[in-house]
Amino acid sequence: MVMVMPSWTIHIKIGKEILKKIDMDKDLFLFGSLIPDTDYDWKLKRFSAHYYGKLKFPICPYENMIDLQTFKKDYEEVLNNDMIRGYYTHLLIDNFYNEYIYKNKWVQKNNVVVGIKTIKGEIIDVEDNYKLSSYYKHKDLELYGKRIFLKEDLVLPDDTSKIKKSIKLLKDNFIKEENVDKRIKYLHSDFIDNFVKVKEEEKDLDYLLFTKEELDNLMNKCIEYVYKELLSLIK
Repeated sequence: MVMVMPSWTIHIKIGKEILKKIDMDKDLFLFGSLIPDTDYDWKLKRFSAHYYGKLKFPICPYENMIDLQTFKKDYEEVLNNDMIRGYYTHLLIDNFYNEYIYKNKWVQKNNVVVGIKTIKGEIIDVEDNYKLSSYYKHKDLELYGKRIFLKEDLVLPDDTSKIKKSIKLLKDNFIKEENVDKRIKYLHSDFIDNFVKVKEEEKDLDYLLFTKEELDNLMNKCIEYVYKELLSLIK
């Protein structure tokens, strides 16, 4: 199974744009939008936090599909909380990008990913090698995410007190207060230094799987998709 997850910079950028369209608490929403990518010491692991289960993508049956309906059922009484909306937003984004990449970039044989299409139309043979296929995909998305914040301000969650109150709404209480402190500290330090700043050797890199226009269009469509889905929760 190859989980196709956009970088945190992409999640934060989309969250930033959604906040311009819907009046929500910035700290709660943005923290929630990063919840499914769990840290090693959280009680719930990443696979479960993403609501991956028995659902399969019709266009790529080998791959798991995030179970959005089960998430909404689990949190139906607290979907008005901005942190929970952020959590849901992360799942929406991942499903959106997954479907696009499975349809346009993955080469399948007997429902198994065996190759990846490049911009030039070449096929990279991955033979269902998770690490290799994940590397190629993440390389483009992480670089694109970094380049976004060369031209605009990065917006991050800050207020831990509000977040600590809302984590009590999470099923199975899988985030502790100390987990909140660690993540906020990480976001404002190591994350900025290592995953937001474009390194010297990355400045002239070309994308391998996507064109810049393709990535821009994908993000814009995803923003509209998430916006409409969130509106349906609010109504």
